[in-house]
Amino acid sequence: MAAPPGDLLESLFNHIALPPRLPGRQDIRLDRVERGLVERLLDATVNLSRLPHNDSVNEWESLRRSLETCRRVNSGGRLTKTSLLTALRELQGRDFIALHITEQNAALIIRLQEDGNSVLFEAFEASPLSEDVLASKNALRWDFPGSAVAISISEYEKTSFQDELATFLERASTESIKRFAAHTNKAGSFAFESRDTVDPALITQMLMTLLEVNGSRVFPPLLQKRVRDDVCWSEGGEKPWRRCPFWLVLRVAVHRHLSVTLGGDGGRIQYKFLICLALSRFLGECLGQIGLDLALFLKTKLCCRLVKLEVDKERAPANLSIHYDYWFTALGPDFRRYTNNATEQISMAWEGFKKRIQRPILTLPKYADPRHLFLSLRSSKDYIQRVLNEPFYRYTAPPFVSLYKLPQDYQLSSTVPKPGTAFANRYFRLSEIEIEIEIRESFDVPVLATDLCEQRCIELATEIENYLSTVGDAYDNNPEQKSVMLITVMELWVAMDACAAKMFSLLKDYNPGIPSDILDDLQIARLKDIHPLPADPIHAKTVVFELSCPNAFAAYRDCS
Repeated sequence: MAAPPGDLLESLFNHIALPPRLPGRQDIRLDRVERGLVERLLDATVNLSRLPHNDSVNEWESLRRSLETCRRVNSGGRLTKTSLLTALRELQGRDFIALHITEQNAALIIRLQEDGNSVLFEAFEASPLSEDVLASKNALRWDFPGSAVAISISEYEKTSFQDELATFLERASTESIKRFAAHTNKAGSFAFESRDTVDPALITQMLMTLLEVNGSRVFPPLLQKRVRDDVCWSEGGEKPWRRCPFWLVLRVAVHRHLSVTLGGDGGRIQYKFLICLALSRFLGECLGQIGLDLALFLKTKLCCRLVKLEVDKERAPANLSIHYDYWFTALGPDFRRYTNNATEQISMAWEGFKKRIQRPILTLPKYADPRHLFLSLRSSKDYIQRVLNEPFYRYTAPPFVSLYKLPQDYQLSSTVPKPGTAFANRYFRLSEIEIEIEIRESFDVPVLATDLCEQRCIELATEIENYLSTVGDAYDNNPEQKSVMLITVMELWVAMDACAAKMFSLLKDYNPGIPSDILDDLQIARLKDIHPLPADPIHAKTVVFELSCPNAFAAYRDCS
């Protein structure tokens, strides 16, 4: 099988693997995709039929002939009367004919019954509605076939019957009927919607009813499958991207054939190994042709299927374990070869990418190059020349200027406007209050008599309230001044707490409720502001009580 072009290979990958990132419009040459799908499934079937010690050679040869017929009949995405008549006349043994009626969104599988006296027609829908696909969280569960009719072999072999059936299927595969097409409500009227799937009633109901007139309705064992699909539509696309319906038709036809010829469990096992072999060979074909992320996704999908087969093998009874052992032994080397090749190529590409993006670290030379010992300064010549041509002035350092202090004899000036005067007065007043608190030697209050501590507590509380009221929002945008304000308040608070602890010695036995690291985030600009801070605010014995602290005095009072 010749290697397909890159765009066709990527289209095949999208329909087989169904990756998360999909195109936003329908494939231009969907008939080439359908042919590529059946060829890869046929290639895997040929490889399985040639395995040594295979007891199912006849069944696999029958599947090979059926897939070749399917490729010939469905060529070009449409059915022709000539190819249909040839396939209907050559149907024999355990072979089947899988037909995809594109315009009717339906599939038809024709095969002989095991007794050889009747022919079974199985019909089902080929692609789900876009609404159902978008509404599903994972995969859709479908039962196949949707309906089945059996007619006698004598009726089937009539030339008139085959001729009329071929004519009907040819026209159904090429002509769209608006009655069965999707519709939408636009401006209060129904309009034809070409972007959604068609109702398959022409095949699943009308044709099957006509066949039932010449035969009888039958109810074969149902095959349940998890159908995965997606609807991706981007701007500019005439139709959205949908998973190829022919791929579902092929999988259902192959699974039904193996289940009928090999039994339900045996056919399911061999069908799963067939899909794994098709995926592994497709993985080997994709390496180097598509992106490594897509190759990794396909490899992961293959490995997940193989792991599920291993789990099924462990749970299977003894009569089915023999089948698992044979197929794992026969196909295990191929699976390992394809997966190992994919892993090696992905690893090599990843290592090469890491080397390309790695920043080189060059060794330092032992000696500097003589060229590097001189500065050219080509762009600075004019500037240096201009500086050299300027007259030379002797530079004298400015005298030492002491830190600025607020004037003690500040007086209001009549030339200062009123808004500026009010602004300056506010901050001068705050400065005076803070200097007064700073120079006052009243914090060492434990030497006071007990009867004076109560009056001192009231005075300090009043002073804190007046100071906070005077500050207001003056320091909101200045973290350093805000820190000075907090230090000042804390100093007054510690003094007030010391007086309270002197009056009520019981307070010394309880947690004040102030964390020890509450002042760690202050921005202090002066060294002298650090000294007044207590080494541990907990020792300050403040009277801020917290009910959440089990050692607080408030908790003691609550318990009492």
